[in-house]
Amino acid sequence: MELTLIEEAITNEQFTNDVNENFEDWKVNFSVSDSDYQDQKIWFHHLIQTFLDLLRDVEDDEELSVLVFSKYVELKCLWKQLNAQVQYQNFKKGLADSNLVLKASLVTYILIAIEPLLHEDDLAEIQSFLTKPIREIMYTKTPNPTGPDQDFSDADQLSEQIDSLYYDKEYLFKRLGTCEPEEVVSIIKNMREQVNNLQDEMVDSCVIGKSIQFYGKRKITVHKN
Repeated sequence: MELTLIEEAITNEQFTNDVNENFEDWKVNFSVSDSDYQDQKIWFHHLIQTFLDLLRDVEDDEELSVLVFSKYVELKCLWKQLNAQVQYQNFKKGLADSNLVLKASLVTYILIAIEPLLHEDDLAEIQSFLTKPIREIMYTKTPNPTGPDQDFSDADQLSEQIDSLYYDKEYLFKRLGTCEPEEVVSIIKNMREQVNNLQDEMVDSCVIGKSIQFYGKRKITVHKN
């Protein structure tokens, strides 16, 4: 894995614009003070910069892959912790700490940015690893429909499902610009129509040699000099 590829993922213009927009929305929606705003800006900058400093010190391609993998695990764990805290604050107090809400959202942006750098098998392994402790609790505890153990297992399972839903919601919003079910379905249908149209258009395509290509259902006349 090349260093420039990782740097681009978390420093490119689109990533920076999305993060800045998230900061501004957070400041307006939660009526954030200037001091809190600056504190969170510093926190996020430090989070990104320390990661970049680590990568630039190492540079070895193989080691970089390991570091990106471990950073993804670290951030995914941080996101789960923040998200759980926000959920329980909402449940107990009816309102969550806005700083935690922002941090969870910002961590999601980094996760989404570096996720394409990881192999699908690695991502599946990470997800399995992070959910394994809960599975072990659920399978090793003695079933007792009326006892506290059963309630604890159900709560853990529900928490894990909520975590997954929150992350999926953030991922959809980042990739598609919306997380509303009707809009997501409409976008997917539109994408499928575009693919079908492209397939119809390219059905009679042909390639001659390595450089001359004729695409689509078109009449083409080649005049030989």
